[in-house]
Amino acid sequence: MSSTNYTTRTEGQTKICTIIWTIPTFVNLLENVTKREFRVEKAKDPKTEFTHSKFQLKMQFLGRYNDIIEISYLSPNPVFLKSILTICLKRFEERTIVIKEYHTVQANKWQYLATLFKRDIASYDGRDIFLLSDGSLRLKVQFMVTNDIKIDRSTVPEAQLSNDLENLLNDGLFSDVIIKSAEGIEFKVHKAVLASRSAVLKAHFEHNTTECYTNVIESLLESTVLQEVLTFIYSDKAPRVDDIPEKLLAAADYYQLNRLKSLCEEALHKKLTVENAIETLQLADLHSANTLKQLTLEFIKDGQAKLITKTEGWAQVKSVDLIKRIYEYIMADDFDADIK
Repeated sequence: MSSTNYTTRTEGQTKICTIIWTIPTFVNLLENVTKREFRVEKAKDPKTEFTHSKFQLKMQFLGRYNDIIEISYLSPNPVFLKSILTICLKRFEERTIVIKEYHTVQANKWQYLATLFKRDIASYDGRDIFLLSDGSLRLKVQFMVTNDIKIDRSTVPEAQLSNDLENLLNDGLFSDVIIKSAEGIEFKVHKAVLASRSAVLKAHFEHNTTECYTNVIESLLESTVLQEVLTFIYSDKAPRVDDIPEKLLAAADYYQLNRLKSLCEEALHKKLTVENAIETLQLADLHSANTLKQLTLEFIKDGQAKLITKTEGWAQVKSVDLIKRIYEYIMADDFDADIK
């Protein structure tokens, strides 16, 4: 009858469960071809409540002459663990047979641990390789269970979703609708993608609209801008946002693409100068780009008011409301003198 010894210890967030399984007169078991499976006895000590007492071990004899021995284990709960199988030898020596690095183990499903071979355990020339002096086989199995899951993702490929969707746009594969630029250039696109990204484009397909029957959308955007808008819709990238931020801001506002709109505001803020401050403020006001409007007003207030009043942009301002808004925001002591 086999015997088992259970121990456990904790190191940081890792609990190490050790099972020592001793199977006496193991050679006799190898010669018995009628019984092909042995399992470790469960602990009877009620104090051993932790996982080590719940792990089960199983040994199966395979082959016509029990030439192969497979060892498996079972956990009643899903865990993240590392397992080590060691054979205890004579003279208190040990030999580690297998180390399985951290991985997720399913609950109540036998997991393969290791394979032993009859020829390595006990030879017929009198040399017992893996057996103790009394002929028993002693196995030590350690389960290192942790909740501190840190997986090396260096070998995990980079995400390809945005690239794959962008390729879908470029290839036009499986397209079910056409969107035309102001010049009449056609882009083959997909209703599901457009509708999922823009509420405005979604509305084209929700009601009894012309687009529902023709599957053609007429856009007022010129082709270069429309291409960028579609690229953003499919890939969430805006490669030319620094080149044409003004046009993309208008397009993003029209199609309610809030992230693209924010990218445009950021690009325009980076390009903000004394010469273009008024035009930028008007553009922000026209397209409800509140962040850009606030940043531009701060730019004007921050000692730039006198210089800005001498620019062509200021000379061409026709909106009294805009001037009033700038004045009310700045409220500088010498502002009245500066603008005269």
